Amino acid sequence: MIFDSNPSVGRIRHYINFVMVAVYIALGLLFLFTDTAIDTFPTYRTEVGIVFLIYAVFRTIITIRKLRNEK
Repeated sequence: MIFDSNPSVGRIRHYINFVMVAVYIALGLLFLFTDTAIDTFPTYRTEVGIVFLIYAVFRTIITIRKLRNEK
């Protein structure tokens, strides 16, 4: 596909991946260390925060592997 062959599209895709990693880290830390939205999520806050952080690490590893494979 012509859209996938454009190098700037790939660069933007990698930036978006790292932005999403930052979002998952922020959400994980938000659930672990604050009482924001405690009415909405009163239980399992620690577990949800840990899951967000683990997924952020997983997504970081996958993104870095894709970057290395492209080079």
